[in-house]
Amino acid sequence: MLQKAMAVLELFSPVRREIGVVEAAELLHKPKSTVSRWLAAIADAGLLERDPHSGRYRLSMRLAVLGEIARDSTGMQRLAHPYLEKITAETGETSSLTVMVRSEAMNIDAVLSPRPIIHVGWVGRRFPCYATASGKVLLAWRDSATVKRLVARRLPKLASRTITSMDDFQHELARVRDHGYSTAWRELEDELAAVAAPVRDHTGEVVAAIAISAPVSRVPIKALASLARVAVDAAESLSSQMGYRGVQLAEL
Repeated sequence: MLQKAMAVLELFSPVRREIGVVEAAELLHKPKSTVSRWLAAIADAGLLERDPHSGRYRLSMRLAVLGEIARDSTGMQRLAHPYLEKITAETGETSSLTVMVRSEAMNIDAVLSPRPIIHVGWVGRRFPCYATASGKVLLAWRDSATVKRLVARRLPKLASRTITSMDDFQHELARVRDHGYSTAWRELEDELAAVAAPVRDHTGEVVAAIAISAPVSRVPIKALASLARVAVDAAESLSSQMGYRGVQLAEL
């Protein structure tokens, strides 16, 4: 039941704060009757609340409290936050810590730019991996079969420079590995520029990405490499704090 509950809870986001049985069933590709039982059971456990008028479900205050405790105590987020603050103070741009959730990249922490015009990378926001700097980093060090499983066969064009071919995307991931960082300029949105660098755990596995995002008006394409250096420095420092020593433990 725990896996079922997580599948349901992951449907909620800052843009989907409530959900009905029919919508949840469609998103989960499950029968309506099955999902209705899941939602009722999760509500009985105190993790969801059901609106008595609309019948729609929302996250409970109990879960919100637990989420705040988890956010404050989660090791990687706690370690990463000072680096995000430093990045934003240094660059004036939004910084974020992103992980893979199923087949999407999701922000689990962020520090927003203080400037009037910014990219809003709120916590909990999810992105398609093929069109984002963070997603490229999270996929670049995975094998080809895993990448094909996680990325849809069709890559819809989202902006003027979106990669729409799987072969081109695989070549892009090779470039990410060669450079040690990724870039995305007018790939998710025409006004968005971003860079990202890999965060590794003690085994050498890429477990997260540190990203910097900004309007293209402030970050021309030729400036991406210098901005990426800031992300790389932060990601390498965070990786070191998480026990990464530049080689995988199996090679020692």
